[in-house]
Amino acid sequence: MENALSKNAQKLEREKMAINSKQSGLEESESSKPKITELAKEAGVSPSTISKVINGRSGVSEETRRRVEKVLAKSGRDYSLVSTKISPTVELLVDYVANNGTIEMITYASHWAQKEGLALTVAQTNNGKKREECLRGIVDRNPLGVISQMSDLEEKDKEFLRMRNIPLVIIDPVSIGSGNDHTISIDNWTGSYELTRHLISLGHKRIGVITGPLNVQSGVARFAGYSAAMEQAGLSVDKDLVKEGDYLPELGYKMACDLLDLPKAKRPTAIFACNDITAVNVYRAARERGIKLGTELSVAGFDDVYPAQYLMPSLTTVNQPFDIMAKNAVSMILAIREGKEIESQLVLPAHVVIRDSTQPVVD
Repeated sequence: MENALSKNAQKLEREKMAINSKQSGLEESESSKPKITELAKEAGVSPSTISKVINGRSGVSEETRRRVEKVLAKSGRDYSLVSTKISPTVELLVDYVANNGTIEMITYASHWAQKEGLALTVAQTNNGKKREECLRGIVDRNPLGVISQMSDLEEKDKEFLRMRNIPLVIIDPVSIGSGNDHTISIDNWTGSYELTRHLISLGHKRIGVITGPLNVQSGVARFAGYSAAMEQAGLSVDKDLVKEGDYLPELGYKMACDLLDLPKAKRPTAIFACNDITAVNVYRAARERGIKLGTELSVAGFDDVYPAQYLMPSLTTVNQPFDIMAKNAVSMILAIREGKEIESQLVLPAHVVIRDSTQPVVD
């Protein structure tokens, strides 16, 4: 009974927040921000075009939309959707849904949103191909906030949401963001460093690595952690044992084949795959070549997502705390809506989970 009353109270509070936000926007005097007609004149478009851009509607060319957004930004005002009630939802924006952490984020973000009397909506960009369509859909729905797990969220996309006063929290940002960004990431460097030290402690010296993309923050940090552990142990980083991947299965499989097709004397005795999807494809490449996993080849991953613990042998990997990441993301959105001062960049610890796929080297 108390739980039901609590949820109702939360719902009423969200509705009150939405109404207050709407009223605040409606009560803003015309003298405090430029009129639509003035903005239209400066941008060289009709007032209806200004309205379309503010509300994220279609029917405006990309060139015109950018010109209008520059005028809106120059005006120094946030043009939130005052005509639309804030939806008691949190949007999760992803490239696609797969076993790369998105399923875990959906599970935990939904759990923590429901704890706050909110629902979770998932918008899938199809690897960025439907990014603009997704962003405009989000603006139409006007959620309480957005959690982005996209790999290619651009500055203009962030600004598109900021201008409409929709809070945005970025999970595992591709690059070091601006001071306006609210981000949650993990300590990729330390996780990779500790995992590589584990492989070295088992006697491995020829340790191959299939990196993530080296133009993104996590890919660079994970490779740097691996390199630091190797150098600290007095082991050289052999360029023949370093293959750049992209966190996707196809390239991960190709890079695994390249490593395992090296002459036996040069072939790695262990491979660090910088995400679990890549590690699964190292398993595949090894089995195709009759290489025994665990005994002839140790394999380690990064993420600790399904089916890591159920593989044969079970996969040693670095755990990403998706539960804690999701909880903090929802809390950040609520704090931003309530105007609270919060830490904008949050870095969470990662830890190594040792399983059966990493074994002492066999001479």
